[in-house]
Amino acid sequence: MRNKFLALMVTALFSVTAQALPEDREKPIHVSADSASIDEKTGFTVYLGDVKITQGTLLIEADRVELQRGDEGVEVVTAYGEQAHFRQKPDVDKPYTDAWGDTIIYKVEKEHLTLKKNAKVISEQDTFTGDRILYNLKTSIVDAFSDSKEGSAGRVEMIIQPSKNKDAQ
Repeated sequence: MRNKFLALMVTALFSVTAQALPEDREKPIHVSADSASIDEKTGFTVYLGDVKITQGTLLIEADRVELQRGDEGVEVVTAYGEQAHFRQKPDVDKPYTDAWGDTIIYKVEKEHLTLKKNAKVISEQDTFTGDRILYNLKTSIVDAFSDSKEGSAGRVEMIIQPSKNKDAQ
């Protein structure tokens, strides 16, 4: 119950526009890694060792990245590592949004991130942490969860900066 309340609270508080720049999807995907294993029949590729993937403003950094391709291109990117990193610029005049987790699952077409274990999202100056974070880049909805059992130290934490709009007085 507490997790649902916290997730609802995070959703209500997190209202910045976080859609990716439209130009990003039109740019080529660049990958660098120590090694790659590509299965053309299944569309499954594994990159190992200091993996960096870029496409426009999008950046993914991890120890291991698995790419699943479909008919329309890359469908799912799964990044692993102690603090795999996802970064993307939501709008030309906005700062980058950064996300970390020991596992990051990025569903490309849905623009949806799942961050698992040591999850953290920083958008503008707001910070969200938890054991697991679901982040919809299209709708700017963040759901943060503590996967710990009752009575455990695991918690969802948020740091929300005050609004700079002082007209409300």
